Amino acid sequence: MCGIAGVLEFDSNKQPFLNRLQRMARILTHRGPDEEGFYLSGPIGLAHRRLSIIDLVSGQQPMKSPDGQVCVVFNGEIYNYPELKADLEQKGYEFCTRSDTEVLLTLYLHYGLDCFPKINGMFACAFWDHRSQELVLARDRFGKKPLFYYQDTHRFIFGSEIKAVLAHGGIEREVNLAALHEYLSYNYIAGEQTIIEGIHRLPPAHVLTVQNGQVSCRSYWELVFQPTTNSSVSEEEVVERLEDLLRQSVRRRLISDVPLGAFLSGGLDSSAVVAFMAQISGRPVQTFTIGFEEQGYSELEDARAVATHLGTDHHELMVSPSAIEMLPDLVWHLDEPFGDSSAVPSYYVCRAARQHVTVVLSGDGGDEVFAGYNLYRQLHSYQRMEHTPTWIRQGILKPLADMLPFTWRGWNYLYAMGNWKKGGLPCGLGIYPYIREKLYSRDFTMQLGNRDAFAAIEKLLRQVVHLDPVSRYQYIDTLQYLPADILTKVDRMSMANSLEVRSPLLDYTLVEYMATLPVTFKLRDSVGKYIFRKLCARSLPASVLSKRKQGFAIPQGRWFQKELRASAEEILLDPRTLARGYFREETLTQILRQHTTGRRDYSTWIWCLMVLELWFRSFLDGWQDRQRNQYQLSGKQDLHVHINNSHHR
Repeated sequence: MCGIAGVLEFDSNKQPFLNRLQRMARILTHRGPDEEGFYLSGPIGLAHRRLSIIDLVSGQQPMKSPDGQVCVVFNGEIYNYPELKADLEQKGYEFCTRSDTEVLLTLYLHYGLDCFPKINGMFACAFWDHRSQELVLARDRFGKKPLFYYQDTHRFIFGSEIKAVLAHGGIEREVNLAALHEYLSYNYIAGEQTIIEGIHRLPPAHVLTVQNGQVSCRSYWELVFQPTTNSSVSEEEVVERLEDLLRQSVRRRLISDVPLGAFLSGGLDSSAVVAFMAQISGRPVQTFTIGFEEQGYSELEDARAVATHLGTDHHELMVSPSAIEMLPDLVWHLDEPFGDSSAVPSYYVCRAARQHVTVVLSGDGGDEVFAGYNLYRQLHSYQRMEHTPTWIRQGILKPLADMLPFTWRGWNYLYAMGNWKKGGLPCGLGIYPYIREKLYSRDFTMQLGNRDAFAAIEKLLRQVVHLDPVSRYQYIDTLQYLPADILTKVDRMSMANSLEVRSPLLDYTLVEYMATLPVTFKLRDSVGKYIFRKLCARSLPASVLSKRKQGFAIPQGRWFQKELRASAEEILLDPRTLARGYFREETLTQILRQHTTGRRDYSTWIWCLMVLELWFRSFLDGWQDRQRNQYQLSGKQDLHVHINNSHHR
């Protein structure tokens, strides 16, 4: 697991500055604390920070082909690299290392851009092909590993994080209002745009090429949902096939030359992963979980029961409200405004695990793949909205919602009914405009114009209008919510602790198989993950199978009423916050007051807005100081530096 960055000058007579590449690399030290490497050749400069996982002795990057014509920097893991290597050896290629990086490089040499569909893994990589004077960037199917880029008339800049791109210098840090609007709609930013104007996100399963100053981008893989309504396949056959795929997936992810463990929440997904790890490895698995003092949030007892059942070497950590003191640092590592408060427990469980291991397996993706979210079971209630006559919804309910204060009990549902569009989105997707319309200042609203934050997701819906409702929203969650929220959180919080996280439930072979099954294998009689539960019954205690669905969340509602009340008011009502001109002071005051009294739970909005303001302070107001401190700190951690081309400046 690593951090990568690079610069391509469009003027072939120019060469990137080494000191700028060093600045970009060292701001990514948390991603790769073990080694640092650079490559400069003509107009291209590549930088790499390494977290050594496989082949600790060799495998340094940037890595050049034997003839020196192609160079690669790579972040991630290729789980099927032993099979790919064996196939390439049969084709006559020889290898000097045991690293998957060399396999990736050789795969590109043989197949060119057609190599990426052959890879099973998580990755973001960049190739400089001297033969065609072409820069090639690619990202894994589900977007587990990030990659950002910026282009102007002079150069193309890329990096594993936005802050690495900004560290190059010469980029205006101007807020992208469309992305800000999207953040305040979903609690995260999806798609190609980012919070910084001009910086883009390479979409999952895409390859981007830069040649002669021209940038082109295309998809190399698509997730196809084709669930059948009538199938002759039996439940037993599906369970057997599912078990085989999951066993293979876990086995692939156990390859490591460093200590390896697993997250264990006590829920179905992580428990199943640990169960397969225990069966395959034949020795106690190191497991890690966190808890809270507040009832209803802590899963310590559930995790402890599973750990005892599977005989793991179990570690626990308790998180208190004081953990929020880390929020400015978490915002820095999150890179963009990110409103999912489960980033806090994610950070701490990663920190706890890193004290013992370098790699962990997780249960991420289970809800999307097997249909575990509560939303899927509640779709019938949203469909009732659609059957309510339009004249009632728009002629009575909408005007009524406009007249009533947004703090009135039941207003959210009334607003949703009044603004419902046929074939529209359930109000469970994102945090939605119930407060947003009252929150935005007049100037901000005018600047946004008619921008629709939900246009992208509605486009996805139109692509799968032929599917049943559950499959439609599985498709949306897998292509948007999963990469933009779940996988972003896991990547940033694990990398903040120099920890690699692998997700067996997101092996693309498993995901593709589940996308072909009838919806009844996923949701039956209001029971989600139906067929997955059948499989898990073979190795897990009954208490796990019957456990109520519980998200990985902090007790933010209580914290903002008590311990964190003063902090929230201090940040959101600060003159600096109000002077930005995005929000109405009276609405902010109402949100805080209503939540403090317990009349309404506005903790999601409070958290969302606090994170946003701290991002402004870190990335806009205090960028130079924060960048300087990070650079000085990272410089002390370098263990190895190598430069592949001595012709540099």
